[in-house]
Amino acid sequence: MRFKIAPNDIRWWFWLVTLLVIAAALAGWTAGYYLVISISLVHALFFIEESKSVTDFETQVRITYLALTLFGLIPGVRVVIYLALFIGTVMVTFFDHCLITRVLKRMPWNQGHAA
Repeated sequence: MRFKIAPNDIRWWFWLVTLLVIAAALAGWTAGYYLVISISLVHALFFIEESKSVTDFETQVRITYLALTLFGLIPGVRVVIYLALFIGTVMVTFFDHCLITRVLKRMPWNQGHAA
């Protein structure tokens, strides 16, 4: 696994900002959870606009991530969900590895079409 940053790519900045806000939320800034959701919504809308499709693979990844942030609104699972999102966001931001991508590639509707 190689360390990788891409400061010239807006996608990388979306992930980095999301990562920083998740860290702040987990550190006790409760409003950060709602900011993560907002950033994730903008990220998903950006990809929907860019691809002109909600079924585009990269858009599916962002929509799934958004859904997980919303699932994290449930108080009993919030910390667990956001810790998982934190770890996953570290991996995608700095190592270009994404568990959501790996799972979505295996979904029947993505067979032969995933990036």
